[in-house]
Amino acid sequence: MRLALCQLDVVEKKAINLLRAEQMLKDAAAYGADMAILPEMFSIKYNPKLFFIASEPLIGETYGMLSQTAKETNMAIIGGSMPEFHLGKVYNTSLVFDKFGEFIGRYRKAHLFDVDLPDFRFKESDAISAGDNLPLIFDEPIRTGVAICFDIRFPEWSRIMFEQAVDLIALPAAFSNTTGPKHWELLLRARAVDNQCFVCGVSPANSSSAYGHSMLCSPDGEVVVDLGKSEGIKVVNIDLNEVKAARSSIPVSKLRRTDLY
Repeated sequence: MRLALCQLDVVEKKAINLLRAEQMLKDAAAYGADMAILPEMFSIKYNPKLFFIASEPLIGETYGMLSQTAKETNMAIIGGSMPEFHLGKVYNTSLVFDKFGEFIGRYRKAHLFDVDLPDFRFKESDAISAGDNLPLIFDEPIRTGVAICFDIRFPEWSRIMFEQAVDLIALPAAFSNTTGPKHWELLLRARAVDNQCFVCGVSPANSSSAYGHSMLCSPDGEVVVDLGKSEGIKVVNIDLNEVKAARSSIPVSKLRRTDLY
């Protein structure tokens, strides 16, 4: 299976982002991708003040673009995330479509980024409501679990996906330039080793609101690809034999002490 990481340079104009994301997806398909992942909030720059303005209902222009592009390219798409408006609330929502353009499902970010560090304060819950869903799991073209950004800091969230035998954890994200250098690679590699699967984090290109460095980690915790700071696409092969080898050589699932925890 060939996976495309689409590190888009997201700006404050939603129409521009949608057009450029569509072209990036089509380029990914031309490079032979079977599935592509867009960044968190790919339709609008990661600024809480813009989320409500850019929000839309589930079936809106973003849904339409992703569905049509998936159908045209014959490529499954994990649509990063967008601000979804529903019953007076805004959610940070990822939309997923299969290669026929059919809607697989949505995932609303469950863990909101509310932090107060010495040099950085951010409260996502001022603009976004938390989702009450579990990670989204689907099977084609590879058994995949979808979470968003801050979710990766909660090992039990990834463990839900491990227990459902995912081969890939897909994580649209936008780590900040404060937390990104400290924890981004560390967390992706740790969750890959913990759950013996591929973990793919896809960020907007580096800016004042995003760290960049979209990354794929192997089940052994190795960094397969790092896109650095600039906008770009990388298509990589996912070999499921690596997942099988990791889980058979170190049988974490079988050796868990479920009698104790």
